[in-house]
Amino acid sequence: MLRLFARNLGFVFFAFAASAYVNVVPQIVFARSAPDAKSLWLSATLLVGTFASMAAVEVARRVGYGARPWLTGNLITLVILSILFVAGGVTQPLVFAALCITLRALCQYASQESDRRAAVLAGSTERGRNDAISLVLRFAGMLGGPLFMGLHSELDALSSAVFLVLAGLALISTAAVAQAPQSAVKSKGNRASDPELRLRPSDRRIIWAARLIFACYAMLTACVLYALRDLHGLTAAARHGSTLITAAFAAAMLATPFLAVLYGRGKGQYSLLGMLPAPIAIAAAGLLLPLPSAGRIGPGLVGAAVLGIAFAAFQLSFRDYASKQALESGRKELLAIFNNLANTSALVAFGAMLLLSLSARALALNSARTVLVGVTALGLAASLATALAQHAQAHARHVSMN
Repeated sequence: MLRLFARNLGFVFFAFAASAYVNVVPQIVFARSAPDAKSLWLSATLLVGTFASMAAVEVARRVGYGARPWLTGNLITLVILSILFVAGGVTQPLVFAALCITLRALCQYASQESDRRAAVLAGSTERGRNDAISLVLRFAGMLGGPLFMGLHSELDALSSAVFLVLAGLALISTAAVAQAPQSAVKSKGNRASDPELRLRPSDRRIIWAARLIFACYAMLTACVLYALRDLHGLTAAARHGSTLITAAFAAAMLATPFLAVLYGRGKGQYSLLGMLPAPIAIAAAGLLLPLPSAGRIGPGLVGAAVLGIAFAAFQLSFRDYASKQALESGRKELLAIFNNLANTSALVAFGAMLLLSLSARALALNSARTVLVGVTALGLAASLATALAQHAQAHARHVSMN
């Protein structure tokens, strides 16, 4: 068990840095360095950073850490650490944007290669425990990054100590996974001649269901602050919304090990139906957020906890599918797709949000209500896609058994 923790410790650092530089730090820095064009700088930086992160995962899948994994992994960790120390004080928006994009890409690169190595070392016998530990540590970083950086946006002694400790965990993780074999991605010619290594139609249905689920979750978290302010008139909407998002991540982190035990992971007893509660809960949230009770902290925290638990169940189920197929059927691309899920889903989510916002503006509708309608619609579409993917998989399993 200690070996599994050591191999996955780096996810705390990488998720901490990446989530802080998506949700909190860019808004703070651009508001200070480019107040008149902060929205433009923010949207452009996040969009380019998403494409850079997607490219980083693909490059990591093909190249990995090279012939000297310990050295390469440590170098990437130290570059991320250096950016954390200097980026918050940058006054030039273009320089900060470049640093932000670089940090996110490096975090994704390191996450993909560390994940691949940890999964290979865990093997089939420890796959379930490795998946659960990996997700718990990711949730911890995703929870801690925005929360801590929101309170310590300026570099001080405490933030310096936190950065150093988290980077130290990543260095331990790099050493623990260094012994894993190097990535070996076949060329297109060889890949095309080996049907077992290609993604199947059933894989693609499940992947798109997962992308839709993550996309509607991203839409909900992106619009919750506006909904609280515009629909409920909360003057402290940012603090209220941040509390709800933090509660959701905390619930997901705490629920993950219990759900892993409940699912009987490690024994192959998984089901894609574990993905289904998340889009249903998100669709319900889109309908319930305009209600007066949603503006109160008590009902909001309950709803956030339910969403967090449902999101943890979704992540566990899809991760289980991806790692099982990667290790047992050789379709290792599924691990990269899992690590890229937040990026590919962000394109769906933010593209849908842009269309809904433009439509609301053209039709003189309330933009917050319009986006929430979009959240509900996307959640229902994700629910249907998940149910169809589960049905198709069950049918294929039944046919193969007969």
